[in-house]
Amino acid sequence: MQIPDAFQKPVQRPGGGKEGVPGFIAALCLYEKTASSAQARDLSTFWGGNCGQNIPHRSAYLAVSAGYIALGIMSLSSALSLLLEEYPKAVTQPFAGHPMAALIREDLPRAMDEVLNGNPRYITNGSPGQGNWARTPWASVFDRFVTESAQDGYYIVYLVKEDFSGLYISLNQGVTSAKKQYGSEAKAALRVRASDFLARLGPLPAGVSTDAIDLAVSSASNLSSFYEAGNICSIFYKGRAIPDDAQLANDLASFVNLYFLLVSREPQLFERAEAEDDEVVLGEEDLTKLREHKRIERNRKLARKAKLHHGYTCKACGFDFQAKYGAIGKDFIEAHHLTPLADLKGQRLSLNAKTDFTVLCSNCHRIIHRTSFVNSVEEFRSHYLVKNNA
Repeated sequence: MQIPDAFQKPVQRPGGGKEGVPGFIAALCLYEKTASSAQARDLSTFWGGNCGQNIPHRSAYLAVSAGYIALGIMSLSSALSLLLEEYPKAVTQPFAGHPMAALIREDLPRAMDEVLNGNPRYITNGSPGQGNWARTPWASVFDRFVTESAQDGYYIVYLVKEDFSGLYISLNQGVTSAKKQYGSEAKAALRVRASDFLARLGPLPAGVSTDAIDLAVSSASNLSSFYEAGNICSIFYKGRAIPDDAQLANDLASFVNLYFLLVSREPQLFERAEAEDDEVVLGEEDLTKLREHKRIERNRKLARKAKLHHGYTCKACGFDFQAKYGAIGKDFIEAHHLTPLADLKGQRLSLNAKTDFTVLCSNCHRIIHRTSFVNSVEEFRSHYLVKNNA
Protein backbone atom coordinates (compact mmCIF):
# COMPACT_ATOMS: atom_id res chain seq x y z
CA MET A 1 0.00 0.00 0.00
CA GLN A 2 1.60 3.26 -1.15
CA ILE A 3 1.29 6.49 0.83
CA PRO A 4 0.90 9.67 -1.29
CA ASP A 5 4.06 11.69 -1.81
CA ALA A 6 2.56 14.66 0.00
CA PHE A 7 2.45 12.69 3.25
CA GLN A 8 5.89 11.09 3.28
CA LYS A 9 7.09 13.63 5.83
CA PRO A 10 8.44 13.25 9.37
CA VAL A 11 5.98 14.75 11.85
CA GLN A 12 5.73 15.26 15.58
CA ARG A 13 3.81 12.35 17.03
CA PRO A 14 1.53 12.61 20.11
CA GLY A 15 3.58 12.53 23.31
CA GLY A 16 6.52 14.38 21.81
CA GLY A 17 8.38 11.59 20.03
CA LYS A 18 10.17 12.26 16.78
CA GLU A 19 9.33 9.30 14.60
CA GLY A 20 9.39 9.33 10.83
CA VAL A 21 5.71 8.65 10.26
CA PRO A 22 3.37 9.46 7.40
CA GLY A 23 1.91 12.93 7.69
CA PHE A 24 -1.62 11.62 7.25
CA ILE A 25 -2.26 8.15 8.63
CA ALA A 26 -5.85 8.17 7.48
CA ALA A 27 -4.50 7.65 3.96
CA LEU A 28 -4.17 4.01 4.96
CA CYS A 29 -7.91 3.80 5.33
CA LEU A 30 -8.50 5.72 2.14
CA TYR A 31 -6.59 3.17 0.11
CA GLU A 32 -8.90 0.26 0.80
CA LYS A 33 -10.20 -1.35 -2.38
CA THR A 34 -13.76 -0.37 -1.50
CA ALA A 35 -14.93 2.59 0.56
CA SER A 36 -17.54 0.42 2.27
CA SER A 37 -14.94 -2.04 3.53
CA ALA A 38 -14.96 -2.55 7.28
CA GLN A 39 -11.62 -4.35 7.24
CA ALA A 40 -9.64 -3.53 10.37
CA ARG A 41 -6.12 -2.11 10.24
CA ASP A 42 -3.36 -2.07 12.81
CA LEU A 43 -2.08 1.51 12.86
CA SER A 44 0.36 1.00 15.74
CA THR A 45 3.53 0.72 13.67
CA PHE A 46 2.99 4.20 12.31
CA TRP A 47 3.20 5.70 15.78
CA GLY A 48 6.15 3.54 16.77
CA GLY A 49 3.97 2.03 19.50
CA ASN A 50 0.52 0.72 20.27
CA CYS A 51 -2.04 3.38 19.35
CA GLY A 52 -4.97 1.02 19.08
CA GLN A 53 -5.58 -2.05 16.97
CA ASN A 54 -8.43 -3.46 14.90
CA ILE A 55 -10.03 -0.07 14.26
CA PRO A 56 -12.74 -0.15 11.56
CA HIS A 57 -11.53 1.88 8.60
CA ARG A 58 -14.30 4.51 8.70
CA SER A 59 -13.87 5.15 12.43
CA ALA A 60 -10.11 5.18 12.06
CA TYR A 61 -10.33 7.76 9.30
CA LEU A 62 -12.49 10.10 11.35
CA ALA A 63 -10.54 9.65 14.57
CA VAL A 64 -7.12 10.01 13.03
CA SER A 65 -8.21 12.84 10.74
CA ALA A 66 -9.68 14.82 13.62
CA GLY A 67 -6.65 14.13 15.78
CA TYR A 68 -4.22 15.27 13.11
CA ILE A 69 -6.06 18.51 12.52
CA ALA A 70 -6.06 19.19 16.26
CA LEU A 71 -2.30 18.68 16.19
CA GLY A 72 -1.91 20.99 13.23
CA ILE A 73 -0.70 18.10 11.05
CA MET A 74 -3.59 18.04 8.56
CA SER A 75 -2.68 21.33 7.00
CA LEU A 76 -4.25 23.09 4.04
CA SER A 77 -1.40 22.01 1.78
CA SER A 78 -1.76 18.38 2.82
CA ALA A 79 -5.54 18.44 2.42
CA LEU A 80 -5.37 19.91 -1.09
CA SER A 81 -2.60 17.50 -2.10
CA LEU A 82 -4.58 14.50 -0.89
CA LEU A 83 -7.66 15.77 -2.70
CA LEU A 84 -5.84 16.01 -6.03
CA GLU A 85 -4.04 12.68 -5.69
CA GLU A 86 -6.86 10.53 -4.36
CA TYR A 87 -10.09 11.98 -5.74
CA PRO A 88 -9.67 10.22 -9.12
CA LYS A 89 -9.52 6.88 -7.30
CA ALA A 90 -12.37 7.76 -4.96
CA VAL A 91 -14.79 8.46 -7.82
CA THR A 92 -14.48 4.81 -8.92
CA GLN A 93 -15.80 3.71 -5.51
CA PRO A 94 -19.22 4.05 -3.84
CA PHE A 95 -20.00 7.61 -2.76
CA ALA A 96 -21.93 6.98 0.46
CA GLY A 97 -19.72 7.04 3.56
CA HIS A 98 -16.50 7.43 1.61
CA PRO A 99 -13.59 8.98 3.56
CA MET A 100 -12.78 11.32 0.67
CA ALA A 101 -16.25 12.85 0.94
CA ALA A 102 -15.61 13.41 4.65
CA LEU A 103 -12.27 15.01 3.89
CA ILE A 104 -13.89 17.52 1.52
CA ARG A 105 -16.87 18.25 3.78
CA GLU A 106 -15.04 18.35 7.11
CA ASP A 107 -11.25 18.26 7.04
CA LEU A 108 -10.57 20.70 4.23
CA PRO A 109 -13.00 23.37 5.52
CA ARG A 110 -11.52 22.96 9.00
CA ALA A 111 -8.01 23.47 7.63
CA MET A 112 -9.21 26.60 5.82
CA ASP A 113 -10.83 27.87 9.00
CA GLU A 114 -7.52 27.43 10.82
CA VAL A 115 -5.88 29.75 8.28
CA LEU A 116 -8.68 32.27 8.86
CA ASN A 117 -8.12 32.07 12.63
CA GLY A 118 -11.75 31.19 13.21
CA ASN A 119 -13.03 34.61 12.10
CA PRO A 120 -16.81 34.40 12.77
CA ARG A 121 -17.57 36.57 9.76
CA TYR A 122 -16.58 33.74 7.44
CA ILE A 123 -18.05 30.26 6.93
CA THR A 124 -16.03 27.45 5.35
CA ASN A 125 -17.72 24.60 3.50
CA GLY A 126 -16.89 21.88 1.00
CA SER A 127 -18.79 19.63 -1.38
CA PRO A 128 -17.78 16.36 -3.06
CA GLY A 129 -21.21 16.24 -4.71
CA GLN A 130 -24.84 15.63 -3.77
CA GLY A 131 -25.47 11.91 -3.69
CA ASN A 132 -22.85 11.28 -6.38
CA TRP A 133 -19.28 12.37 -6.98
CA ALA A 134 -18.97 15.88 -8.45
CA ARG A 135 -16.88 16.37 -11.57
CA THR A 136 -15.45 19.46 -9.89
CA PRO A 137 -15.34 19.16 -6.10
CA TRP A 138 -14.99 22.46 -4.27
CA ALA A 139 -14.29 24.06 -0.90
CA SER A 140 -15.40 27.63 -0.21
CA VAL A 141 -15.18 30.61 2.09
CA PHE A 142 -18.47 32.51 2.46
CA ASP A 143 -18.86 35.97 3.97
CA ARG A 144 -22.06 35.43 5.96
CA PHE A 145 -23.19 38.98 5.06
CA VAL A 146 -23.13 38.10 1.36
CA THR A 147 -24.11 34.42 1.17
CA GLU A 148 -23.99 31.21 3.15
CA SER A 149 -24.09 28.87 0.16
CA ALA A 150 -22.48 28.41 -3.24
CA GLN A 151 -25.81 29.03 -4.95
CA ASP A 152 -25.95 32.80 -4.47
CA GLY A 153 -23.82 35.90 -4.21
CA TYR A 154 -20.05 35.64 -4.57
CA TYR A 155 -17.37 33.86 -2.56
CA ILE A 156 -13.88 32.37 -2.48
CA VAL A 157 -13.62 28.81 -3.76
CA TYR A 158 -11.02 26.11 -4.45
CA LEU A 159 -12.02 24.43 -7.72
CA VAL A 160 -10.45 21.18 -8.97
CA LYS A 161 -10.00 20.69 -12.69
CA GLU A 162 -12.02 17.82 -14.16
CA ASP A 163 -8.81 16.09 -15.27
CA PHE A 164 -7.29 16.56 -11.76
CA SER A 165 -4.19 18.20 -13.18
CA GLY A 166 -4.47 21.08 -10.74
CA LEU A 167 -6.82 23.41 -8.94
CA TYR A 168 -7.65 27.10 -8.65
CA ILE A 169 -8.38 29.43 -5.81
CA SER A 170 -11.00 31.71 -7.34
CA LEU A 171 -13.16 34.63 -6.37
CA ASN A 172 -16.31 33.33 -8.01
CA GLN A 173 -20.09 33.70 -8.20
CA GLY A 174 -23.19 31.74 -7.25
CA VAL A 175 -24.26 29.71 -10.26
CA THR A 176 -27.71 28.46 -9.25
CA SER A 177 -29.25 31.90 -8.79
CA ALA A 178 -27.71 33.10 -12.08
CA LYS A 179 -29.20 30.14 -13.97
CA LYS A 180 -32.62 30.81 -12.46
CA GLN A 181 -32.48 34.52 -13.25
CA TYR A 182 -30.87 34.48 -16.71
CA GLY A 183 -31.66 31.02 -18.08
CA SER A 184 -29.73 30.26 -21.25
CA GLU A 185 -27.84 33.56 -20.93
CA ALA A 186 -26.49 32.70 -17.48
CA LYS A 187 -22.87 32.31 -18.59
CA ALA A 188 -22.90 35.63 -20.43
CA ALA A 189 -24.43 37.31 -17.37
CA LEU A 190 -21.80 35.80 -15.08
CA ARG A 191 -19.01 37.13 -17.30
CA VAL A 192 -20.53 40.62 -17.37
CA ARG A 193 -20.90 40.64 -13.60
CA ALA A 194 -17.31 39.42 -13.21
CA SER A 195 -16.13 42.43 -15.22
CA ASP A 196 -18.16 44.72 -12.97
CA PHE A 197 -16.67 43.15 -9.85
CA LEU A 198 -13.16 43.62 -11.25
CA ALA A 199 -13.86 47.28 -11.92
CA ARG A 200 -14.88 47.74 -8.29
CA LEU A 201 -11.76 45.98 -7.02
CA GLY A 202 -9.23 48.02 -8.96
CA PRO A 203 -5.57 46.87 -8.98
CA LEU A 204 -5.03 43.29 -7.81
CA PRO A 205 -2.13 41.86 -5.77
CA ALA A 206 0.85 40.42 -7.62
CA GLY A 207 0.23 36.86 -8.79
CA VAL A 208 -3.55 37.16 -8.92
CA SER A 209 -4.76 36.61 -12.47
CA THR A 210 -7.81 37.96 -14.29
CA ASP A 211 -7.38 35.44 -17.14
CA ALA A 212 -10.10 32.89 -17.80
CA ILE A 213 -9.80 29.71 -15.77
CA ASP A 214 -9.67 26.32 -17.49
CA LEU A 215 -11.37 23.51 -15.57
CA ALA A 216 -10.88 21.01 -18.42
CA VAL A 217 -14.64 20.89 -18.86
CA SER A 218 -15.90 17.74 -20.55
CA SER A 219 -19.36 19.12 -21.36
CA ALA A 220 -20.77 22.61 -21.75
CA SER A 221 -23.65 21.64 -19.47
CA ASN A 222 -21.41 20.75 -16.52
CA LEU A 223 -21.45 23.04 -13.51
CA SER A 224 -17.71 23.50 -13.98
CA SER A 225 -18.38 25.41 -17.21
CA PHE A 226 -20.47 27.88 -15.20
CA TYR A 227 -17.69 28.19 -12.62
CA GLU A 228 -15.40 29.15 -15.51
CA ALA A 229 -17.82 31.90 -16.53
CA GLY A 230 -18.26 33.10 -12.95
CA ASN A 231 -14.57 33.53 -12.22
CA ILE A 232 -13.57 37.05 -11.17
CA CYS A 233 -9.88 36.45 -10.44
CA SER A 234 -7.79 33.42 -9.54
CA ILE A 235 -4.48 31.68 -8.86
CA PHE A 236 -3.71 28.27 -10.37
CA TYR A 237 -1.89 25.49 -8.49
CA LYS A 238 -0.47 22.70 -10.63
CA GLY A 239 -1.00 19.12 -9.49
CA ARG A 240 1.89 17.60 -7.48
CA ALA A 241 3.23 21.12 -7.02
CA ILE A 242 0.84 22.46 -4.38
CA PRO A 243 2.61 25.28 -2.50
CA ASP A 244 3.57 24.98 1.14
CA ASP A 245 1.25 26.14 3.88
CA ALA A 246 2.86 29.54 4.24
CA GLN A 247 2.25 30.39 0.58
CA LEU A 248 -1.28 28.98 0.62
CA ALA A 249 -2.09 30.99 3.74
CA ASN A 250 -0.72 34.14 2.13
CA ASP A 251 -2.78 33.54 -1.03
CA LEU A 252 -5.95 32.83 0.93
CA ALA A 253 -5.40 35.98 2.99
CA SER A 254 -5.05 37.99 -0.24
CA PHE A 255 -8.34 36.62 -1.53
CA VAL A 256 -10.09 37.29 1.78
CA ASN A 257 -8.89 40.89 1.57
CA LEU A 258 -10.21 41.15 -2.00
CA TYR A 259 -13.50 39.59 -0.87
CA PHE A 260 -13.85 42.10 1.96
CA LEU A 261 -12.97 44.97 -0.36
CA LEU A 262 -15.64 43.86 -2.83
CA VAL A 263 -18.24 43.61 -0.07
CA SER A 264 -17.34 47.08 1.21
CA ARG A 265 -17.88 48.51 -2.29
CA GLU A 266 -21.32 47.07 -2.94
CA PRO A 267 -23.57 49.70 -4.58
CA GLN A 268 -26.32 49.47 -1.95
CA LEU A 269 -23.89 50.74 0.67
CA PHE A 270 -23.64 54.05 -1.15
CA GLU A 271 -26.82 54.66 -3.14
CA ARG A 272 -29.24 57.22 -1.68
CA ALA A 273 -32.26 56.59 -3.88
CA GLU A 274 -33.75 54.19 -1.31
CA ALA A 275 -32.45 55.98 1.81
CA GLU A 276 -34.33 55.16 4.99
CA ASP A 277 -35.42 57.82 7.48
CA ASP A 278 -32.40 57.31 9.73
CA GLU A 279 -30.00 57.69 6.78
CA VAL A 280 -30.99 60.91 5.04
CA VAL A 281 -28.90 63.24 7.21
CA LEU A 282 -25.70 61.20 7.10
CA GLY A 283 -22.52 61.91 5.17
CA GLU A 284 -21.06 59.28 2.85
CA GLU A 285 -18.78 57.62 5.42
CA ASP A 286 -21.44 57.38 8.12
CA LEU A 287 -24.04 56.21 5.60
CA THR A 288 -21.79 53.35 4.50
CA LYS A 289 -21.09 52.32 8.09
CA LEU A 290 -24.76 52.43 9.05
CA ARG A 291 -25.70 50.23 6.11
CA GLU A 292 -22.94 47.77 6.99
CA HIS A 293 -24.34 47.78 10.53
CA LYS A 294 -27.83 47.01 9.23
CA ARG A 295 -26.49 44.23 7.02
CA ILE A 296 -25.09 42.55 10.13
CA GLU A 297 -28.42 42.92 11.94
CA ARG A 298 -30.41 41.52 9.03
CA ASN A 299 -28.43 38.31 8.78
CA ARG A 300 -31.19 35.80 9.41
CA LYS A 301 -29.23 33.21 11.36
CA LEU A 302 -27.60 35.75 13.66
CA ALA A 303 -30.88 37.58 14.19
CA ARG A 304 -32.71 34.35 14.99
CA LYS A 305 -30.10 33.34 17.57
CA ALA A 306 -30.23 36.78 19.18
CA LYS A 307 -34.03 36.67 19.45
CA LEU A 308 -34.03 33.18 20.90
CA HIS A 309 -31.60 34.30 23.60
CA HIS A 310 -32.95 37.79 24.41
CA GLY A 311 -36.66 37.16 23.88
CA TYR A 312 -39.28 39.24 22.11
CA THR A 313 -39.74 42.25 24.41
CA CYS A 314 -37.96 45.52 23.53
CA LYS A 315 -34.96 45.97 25.83
CA ALA A 316 -35.30 49.75 25.63
CA CYS A 317 -38.99 50.58 26.13
CA GLY A 318 -40.45 47.18 27.08
CA PHE A 319 -42.88 47.01 24.14
CA ASP A 320 -44.27 43.51 23.53
CA PHE A 321 -45.75 42.98 20.04
CA GLN A 322 -47.77 39.93 21.06
CA ALA A 323 -49.29 41.71 24.05
CA LYS A 324 -50.31 44.61 21.81
CA TYR A 325 -51.37 42.84 18.61
CA GLY A 326 -52.16 39.31 19.73
CA ALA A 327 -51.13 36.21 17.79
CA ILE A 328 -50.01 38.19 14.74
CA GLY A 329 -47.31 39.84 16.89
CA LYS A 330 -45.96 36.57 18.31
CA ASP A 331 -42.17 36.23 18.04
CA PHE A 332 -41.83 39.64 16.35
CA ILE A 333 -38.89 41.84 17.34
CA GLU A 334 -35.77 43.26 15.66
CA ALA A 335 -32.19 42.25 16.42
CA HIS A 336 -29.74 45.08 17.11
CA HIS A 337 -25.96 44.74 16.86
CA LEU A 338 -24.12 46.58 19.64
CA THR A 339 -20.87 47.41 17.83
CA PRO A 340 -20.51 51.21 17.51
CA LEU A 341 -20.51 52.44 13.91
CA ALA A 342 -17.04 53.94 14.38
CA ASP A 343 -15.66 50.45 15.09
CA LEU A 344 -16.87 48.94 11.80
CA LYS A 345 -13.48 49.24 10.12
CA GLY A 346 -12.17 45.72 9.57
CA GLN A 347 -13.06 42.18 8.67
CA ARG A 348 -13.15 40.72 12.17
CA LEU A 349 -16.40 41.38 13.99
CA SER A 350 -17.70 40.13 17.30
CA LEU A 351 -20.84 38.17 16.44
CA ASN A 352 -21.85 36.45 19.67
CA ALA A 353 -25.65 36.36 19.72
CA LYS A 354 -25.72 36.61 23.52
CA THR A 355 -23.22 39.42 24.14
CA ASP A 356 -23.03 41.38 20.88
CA PHE A 357 -26.74 41.66 20.10
CA THR A 358 -29.91 42.78 21.83
CA VAL A 359 -33.54 43.12 20.72
CA LEU A 360 -35.50 46.32 20.12
CA CYS A 361 -38.93 47.29 18.84
CA SER A 362 -39.07 48.93 15.42
CA ASN A 363 -39.30 52.47 16.81
CA CYS A 364 -36.45 52.19 19.29
CA HIS A 365 -34.31 50.43 16.72
CA ARG A 366 -34.74 53.16 14.14
CA ILE A 367 -34.13 55.93 16.69
CA ILE A 368 -31.08 54.38 18.37
CA HIS A 369 -29.28 54.52 15.01
CA ARG A 370 -29.69 58.29 15.08
CA THR A 371 -27.94 58.60 18.45
CA SER A 372 -24.45 58.05 19.83
CA PHE A 373 -25.69 55.17 21.99
CA VAL A 374 -25.73 52.40 19.38
CA ASN A 375 -23.61 50.22 21.69
CA SER A 376 -25.56 50.89 24.92
CA VAL A 377 -29.29 50.35 25.24
CA GLU A 378 -29.05 51.34 28.91
CA GLU A 379 -27.63 54.79 28.07
CA PHE A 380 -30.15 55.20 25.26
CA ARG A 381 -32.98 54.39 27.65
CA SER A 382 -31.77 56.68 30.43
CA HIS A 383 -31.01 59.57 28.07
CA TYR A 384 -34.21 59.50 26.01
CA LEU A 385 -36.87 57.26 27.52
CA VAL A 386 -36.55 57.68 31.28
CA LYS A 387 -35.98 61.45 31.04
CA ASN A 388 -38.86 61.94 28.61
CA ASN A 389 -41.23 59.86 30.75
CA ALA A 390 -40.37 61.72 33.97
